[in-house]
Order: sequence, then structure tokens, then C-alpha cells
Amino acid sequence: MRLWEEAPQTQIFGISVYTFGLYCMIGALCAAACIAILCRELKTKKGTAQVLICASFIFGLFVSRLAYALVRVAKDLTGGDDAFPFFSWIRPDIGGWSLYGMIFGAFLAAWVTSKITRETPKKLLDIVSCSIPLAIAAERFGEKCLEVFNISRSFEETQFPANTFLAVKDPDYGDFYLLTYLYCAAAAVILFLVLVFMLTRRNTAEGDAWLLFMILCGAGGVILASLRNDSFMEISFVKMQQVAAAGLLVWGVAAAGKQHAGARKKLYRAALISLPAVIAICIGIEFALDKTTVSHVLLYLMMIVCLAVPVVLGVKLLRNSQKGTKAA
Repeated sequence: MRLWEEAPQTQIFGISVYTFGLYCMIGALCAAACIAILCRELKTKKGTAQVLICASFIFGLFVSRLAYALVRVAKDLTGGDDAFPFFSWIRPDIGGWSLYGMIFGAFLAAWVTSKITRETPKKLLDIVSCSIPLAIAAERFGEKCLEVFNISRSFEETQFPANTFLAVKDPDYGDFYLLTYLYCAAAAVILFLVLVFMLTRRNTAEGDAWLLFMILCGAGGVILASLRNDSFMEISFVKMQQVAAAGLLVWGVAAAGKQHAGARKKLYRAALISLPAVIAICIGIEFALDKTTVSHVLLYLMMIVCLAVPVVLGVKLLRNSQKGTKAA
């Protein structure tokens, strides 16, 4: 395949490869190594690690590409993008990929692997959930190779956080913006450390690391997808990556309550009630970011506080299981 000359490239043993693709490959290999180590430490059945790694690659890539293609087709139907014919779906050199499609593909891989190896699905979901952040961190960091990709709205020198380590200055126009891909990469590394710490604790029930991943990745994804301003995977004004992140959050909180509510049904109800309210507020904040002159710092603080409500309630439900409630 002929490489696109304008894309950043790296020489490896005399062979030119895309630099961004190299970062993705490193992330995938780190995730595979994590799966192998966790399968050994959690004493899964022989051959489970190999099957899970292969399935994660296959389904992760397939669902990632499928999600991107469906969004492109939807944009075409609404008149918001160029045509994306069906033959383009199977050409990796055309278009792009969906990060959240990869996440859901990895979940599917864990379920399929559990059917093949007869391991419990929750254990395998825990394992892939701990490995996914490594792939995310490498991919997000690699986005520095893509010009004007995954960066924030521009803001003036008089606005916070201009002239701090949190922002960079455009040398041509003088505006400041956040390199949100670095924030995403850092958040993924922190998430990995949190999940590994949780999974290695003796009193953690199977499936809890997976539930915590969905809750934290979902809430964090809503904020980080809001920060970026590159129109990637948008239909009209709707950011589909943000919608997928919200879906992860809802799924995680609902599943945590279903699995661990026990006698604390009031806490579960409170968590469920908070979700639509928080999502509605976040939608309102998204409109306010572009349609009003209210400080973006204030609006994002409001978003963080709102999202913290279902996150805290979901984590409390998980902690309830560690205090003696058996996993269902």
C-alpha cells in the first residue's frame, strides 16, 4: 500500500510506517501484554489469554471501523459530509476509526471468549477493561501527529488557562488552546492505575473493575469529548463520541446497581434518577458553551460537579459489594 506522503512517517529497519499507526501498534501490544499478565495472575484456563488477545484485536478493529462508517453514512444522509460508499468501509486507508467502537468491540471479544473457553464473562471483562486504557493512552498521545486534531476551542490570552502549563499558544494567530489529546492520554494512564489497584485487591468481586471502568471512562469521556473542537464524528452539532461516553456511564451505573444494590435500593434509585437529570444538564451546558458568553471554566466546573453525582453513587454501590454483599 502506498503511504500518504503528507502524513508523519517513521523509519523502522528501513521501512516507512505511519507514526500515528506506530503509536497505535505500541498501545495494542501493551494491552495484549496486560491481558496475558492478568490472565496468568487471575489463573484463567489454559489458552484463554491467547484467545482473548486475538478476539480483542479482531472485534476491536471491526466494531471501531463499523462505528466510524455508520457515523459517516449518517452524516451523508443528513447532508453534512461527503459520501462514504460501502467499499470504503473495508479500506483502512480511507476515513478513520472510533475509539468507543474499539471499547465496545473489546467487551464483545470478552463475551465471545467466555463462550469459547467457558471462563466467566465478568472475569474476562475485568481483564480487558484493565488493558483498554493502555491502548487509549498510546493512541491519544499519538494524535499529536495529526494536525489540528483533538484540540480545544481557542481562547484569548486574557482567559484562563492561557499562559499556564495547561495551554499552548498558536504561533501564527496568537490564540491559546488546550492539547486535549494529552489530557485524554493522562486520564487513561490514571484510569489504568486505578483499575489495576482495584483488581488486585482481594475483596473485589468479579465484574467490579469492568463496572468501574464504564463509570469513570464514561464520565471522563463526556468531559473530554466536550473539550475537543475538531468536529470528529459529529452529526450536525451532536458529538457521537460524547454520546457513546454517556452510554458507558449509564450502563456502568445501572449494572452496578443491578449487581450490588442489595438492601441499598434507595441508593440505586437515586443513581438512576440522577442520570437523566445530569445528562439533560450536560446538554444544556454544551449549548451554553457555544451560544453564550458565560465563562467556559465555570461551565466545565458545573459539568464536572453534575457528573460527579452518578459517579459517586455508582462507586458507592461497588463499595457496598466489598463490604459483604455477594456479586450476583
